[in-house]
Amino acid sequence: MARIMRGNRVNIFPERIRMLISLLGEPEEDELNYTGKRKPMSRLEALKDLKRLEIEGIIAPPKKYGWVNVHIHTSESFSVFRSPTEAAWEAYRAGLEIFGINDHYTIAGHREFGEACKILGLKAVFSIEAIAMSEETKAKGKRYNDPKNPGRIYLCGKGVIQDLKPNSPGNNLLKTMRESLRRRYEEMTEKVNEIFKEIDPSLSLTFDDVLRCTPRGNVTERHVAQAAADLLRKKFPNNHDLKEFLRKLFGDIKIDLSSDENLQDLIRNELLKASGPAYVEEPAEAFPSPEKLVSLFREYGAIPTYPVLGNPITEKEADLNSLFDELENYGIFAIEVIPKRNTEERLKEILEAAEKRGFPVFNGTEHNIKSPQPLVDDLSKKADFLPIFKRGAYLILGHQFLSKYAGIGYIDSTGNLTFKDRDFGISFFSFIGRITWPDDVSEWLTNLGKENALKVALGLHLILGDKQCNWVVKPGFKLPNILLNAIKLRNKQTIQIDYKAREKLEDIVKTFFMVEK
Repeated sequence: MARIMRGNRVNIFPERIRMLISLLGEPEEDELNYTGKRKPMSRLEALKDLKRLEIEGIIAPPKKYGWVNVHIHTSESFSVFRSPTEAAWEAYRAGLEIFGINDHYTIAGHREFGEACKILGLKAVFSIEAIAMSEETKAKGKRYNDPKNPGRIYLCGKGVIQDLKPNSPGNNLLKTMRESLRRRYEEMTEKVNEIFKEIDPSLSLTFDDVLRCTPRGNVTERHVAQAAADLLRKKFPNNHDLKEFLRKLFGDIKIDLSSDENLQDLIRNELLKASGPAYVEEPAEAFPSPEKLVSLFREYGAIPTYPVLGNPITEKEADLNSLFDELENYGIFAIEVIPKRNTEERLKEILEAAEKRGFPVFNGTEHNIKSPQPLVDDLSKKADFLPIFKRGAYLILGHQFLSKYAGIGYIDSTGNLTFKDRDFGISFFSFIGRITWPDDVSEWLTNLGKENALKVALGLHLILGDKQCNWVVKPGFKLPNILLNAIKLRNKQTIQIDYKAREKLEDIVKTFFMVEK
């Protein structure tokens, strides 16, 4: 038997199952971090095998808690998760209902993540994260959600529904951002290599070593530290020798060298951070204005979102009403929180301010470090907060669904709210996100056309929207053409339906819609 620990949870599995679980994070042959080791199957194939073993009763199914987490990083940026597939498996085993990928500067993991979630029955949210810069705020020395860098703003695009078009403004902007950051990390790597060689000329750190820490070359500062740490581990397998080298480099050190994360953090903090000998100034072109980054997210069809830091309370976040006014001017009408970074009192304050403003709130855990942590923190489980986070997660699911089938998202083509009535918009999109559709109904909606699909969605919300529960649609659900024609769409936002048509719609809904158990 084998014991596998993830965060605060322990699973005990037979050796064969442990082997399958280990394959979930193994690099594939077309990835930069592939070691050449032959694999019996791909990550997704291993996941399908694990799910099959669960169906056959060999693996006990996880308990379902209905928790949500729509902000985690994977190996496509930097993470404890070695792949999107491994992240999905861990969320499934932890009992989550809705799970979201949110890598920096890339959506390369979205396809695999979506397939993995589909295999497991997880509801998947697709997002991206990047950093903007307010030069005016920087000049004033004021901070947003980066506690160390005035003017810098982390922003997310929640609910990505499409890739960027070649040569589009957003695609060109993202390319510029990534290329400028890559040049910075190349220079950092060169500096680290020179510093190492001064102590031991046999050491050689190249940027290819850094690239091999990633599947597709989306390098971060953390990957430079990881590659440097890996090189030292290989050169000095004995902790005594490693400690002697580090003492020559940094002086007296007091860290546990058995931890790879501790070694990486030491290198990052002492060499790569500002005032460190391998530090390289961050290029201005890597951080566009908030307006440009919001526009990029809109090209993805996503909901531009501001992650509220919470604690420490920065100058810009001290007055949430003023901050929210500013966000609206940028075209941002949603916020996100990482609850574990907050006190319960501060989190309550943030959520109350968002409720008054009519902003949906999303939650997550980041997981952009190498140490295992729970996928759901204690505050995200609390009865006072969980319904708010679930409503936000359902809203993104509804946004993804309606963008695909009805041609409308939470944000319209001009960057404004699709529904000016914010309470209705949150209610409508969250309601649609609570529905599980069978494949044949999804196909019917695809062939129905966007206007008729919107009629269906608005009609269902009219009948069921005030019932706060999840719905499962039986196969075969359709509305006859005569009923669709009786539903009149007004201003692409509301419907008009007569009494007889509404009765017919209610009868069909009663037949095909079941409350999810």
